Amino acid sequence: MLKSKDIKKLLRRLETQLPIPPEEVKKVLSPKDRVEWIKLGENQELYAINNVLTFWLRDDTFIPLLSFLLKHDLPYHRVKVDQGAIKFVSKGADVMRPGVIAFDSDIQTGDIVLIEDPQHGRILSVGQAMYSTTEMEAMTKGKIIKAVHSLTDPIWAFSKNYQ
Repeated sequence: MLKSKDIKKLLRRLETQLPIPPEEVKKVLSPKDRVEWIKLGENQELYAINNVLTFWLRDDTFIPLLSFLLKHDLPYHRVKVDQGAIKFVSKGADVMRPGVIAFDSDIQTGDIVLIEDPQHGRILSVGQAMYSTTEMEAMTKGKIIKAVHSLTDPIWAFSKNYQ
């Protein structure tokens, strides 16, 4: 468990490193929350806030976890995939350009992106943009988002059994 001073440090780090406004970060974490820190190995950590796995820190990048995203809306960049891509993306496939029907306008290379079901807006997986929105719009084929976290990876399996 993190102590109060460590939670404050984590909060400051999240406010500077997450691509969301600081006021949104404060909705996720406050100094009074219960935060558990889980070391996974070299350059990998998990953070559980109030008994919900929330972030995976991998190589200095905070990745929001599906266990949290399925219950809370965070203003990350989003990409909507077509019906045919849903089953593949949910199982951890990278996102291919032909399967995308809409993207946010300000995605930059390397940004963490939430991949959504077009009909319900449900988050299917989390990925990292391989190109900017401008570059992706110009493409007609190829991988555009690298899968980082999905419903079939070990982090998801761990989160289902966590508590």
